[in-house]
This record gives sequence, structure tokens and C-alpha cells, in this order.
Amino acid sequence: MAKKKRADRETEKRRAAFVASQQRIARRRTFFVALLVVPVAGSLASLACGAGTPLEVLCAVPRDAWLLIGAALFGSWLGLTIRLRLERRRFERGTTSGRAA
Repeated sequence: MAKKKRADRETEKRRAAFVASQQRIARRRTFFVALLVVPVAGSLASLACGAGTPLEVLCAVPRDAWLLIGAALFGSWLGLTIRLRLERRRFERGTTSGRAA
């Protein structure tokens, strides 16, 4: 009975660590999505350069640079998404087989 309680505690600790890790990664992923708004706005503002819009400040940065920054942020978001899915799959595989992942 003591071994079963210990195993249950270890399983609960493992699950709690997994959930905390997933939440941290999800927060980071959300942050990258929020940051992605800036280069998208900058690249769209570059279409209105010379039209006298209040976004003329964004025209100082070339559109290629905005696209490069956006691609880097999107790549980071995609990498975190893949990491979330792979870790979830690894955790579920370890749970169903009864062994630690």
C-alpha cells in the first residue's frame, strides 16, 4: 500500500511538473504572437509610405526588415507550438505505458 501511495505521489508530481511546463511554454508562445503584431503593422504601413499618414515613422525601416523580423517571430511561435505537441505526446505515451517519459 505504501508503494502505491508513493507511485501515486510521483505520478502527481510528474503531472504537475508537466502542466507547469506546458503553461510556461504557452505563455511564451502567446507573447510571440503579441509581438508579431508590430512587424505586421510595420510591413503594412510601408505600403502607405509617402501618403502623409501618421505611420511615416515606420517607413524608416525597410519592408524587408519588417518581413524578416516577422518571419523570425513566426518561426519562434511555430517552434514552441511543435514543442508543446511533442512534449504532450511524450507525456501521454509515458503515462499510458506506466513508465516515466
